Amino acid sequence: MILVMNHPHAVVRKSNSLIEASYKLSVNEQRLILMLASSVKMEDKDFCPYQISIKDFVKLLDLKNKNIYQDVEALVLGLREKTLTIVQANSVLHTGWLSSIEYFKGDGILELSFDPKMKPFLLDLKERFTSYKLRMVIQLRSSFSIRLYELLKQYERLGERVFELSRLRVLLGIEEDQYKLYGHFKSRVLLPAQKELGEKTDISFTFKEQKEGRSVSRLKFVIQPQNPPSAKLLNLPENTEKIDQYSNIEALIEILPAPFREQESIKRVLFEYEKKFGREYVTRNILYTNEKSNAVKPGANISKGSNYRVYLSKALHGDFGLAYWEDLQGRKLQEEKSKKLETERSQREKGEMAQRNREREDIARAKVYLENLPPEALKDLRNEAIGRMDDNSKELLARQHPAGEMMLKIVLTKVALEKMKIS
Repeated sequence: MILVMNHPHAVVRKSNSLIEASYKLSVNEQRLILMLASSVKMEDKDFCPYQISIKDFVKLLDLKNKNIYQDVEALVLGLREKTLTIVQANSVLHTGWLSSIEYFKGDGILELSFDPKMKPFLLDLKERFTSYKLRMVIQLRSSFSIRLYELLKQYERLGERVFELSRLRVLLGIEEDQYKLYGHFKSRVLLPAQKELGEKTDISFTFKEQKEGRSVSRLKFVIQPQNPPSAKLLNLPENTEKIDQYSNIEALIEILPAPFREQESIKRVLFEYEKKFGREYVTRNILYTNEKSNAVKPGANISKGSNYRVYLSKALHGDFGLAYWEDLQGRKLQEEKSKKLETERSQREKGEMAQRNREREDIARAKVYLENLPPEALKDLRNEAIGRMDDNSKELLARQHPAGEMMLKIVLTKVALEKMKIS
């Protein structure tokens, strides 16, 4: 079956369990899965291989790179490795999306097959499923917008849905180090998705922040149906591929000072150097630039200009951040060493304090023990204690010297504790 990918009435049907699944896909990977899902018919009892014309697929996504066919092939091969987690009543399923991919080079055709484990979530759906027109999501520019559309479409009839913020982050496929601050999550995920869905789909939404203390812990979404855009499939934005590639460096973009995070020229520089030298290389040079550039800290270095991009480019080119990074690591190790020594000192003091408390408790118990002994038993214990004293202490005791009396008291306490079987 060759997919007709721009059919205005193509419908995606997914079980609610699949919509609630945990996974992370790029925009184009999501689009491909959605196009495959829309080709599954309600009457189908089994999956069949689905063929895609690469030429049509490229046109739909408006890809304009030189190596288009290789890019598409890389896209589907990458998707073949992606997994998702579906929580069911009595099990947790970890599976892949696709079971096979076959590329017919002469015909420019890709043939894809869903993994058989996906059958209960796409085939013969009778209840607990959500459906929507493919054109509502195929045009969306953000993977977060696509996921949020599905999650809200599922509750359209109820008109509202509440998410724990931590759970919503998981459902949207957001990494732990992405958008850690709620302000970033709101500005980079929620507000763009709100704008996109309102402009391009058949639902819109508002949301209310619910707090625990000072932190936002839950979000309540109010969902409003609206007239959808024209049935004619909207063209995808020209920079779709750029958004895709820059999603790989979101963690690096977050390190940039806020005024520079949306600058295309800086994103491009980060993307190229990250691809060539790796994330740590880029991270240390961003941190160096943040510390040294006058654009961030006026007066940090009066001999340098204030163009952040130029400063960052020079730092990346010369890896100026290496020594800075090594100094940071050195200080971090020293801080960790000092912290370890402080922890050991604190633990030692706590141990010594506990020991002193135990000794005081033992002395008090020995005192009670001695006070309750009969006179003869106390006399025998006293004689035993005197017998254990050294000659110098005995001489002091005979002269009734305070030091001799103190030594006798110490030894007598020790003997009493032994009798009490307390070491």
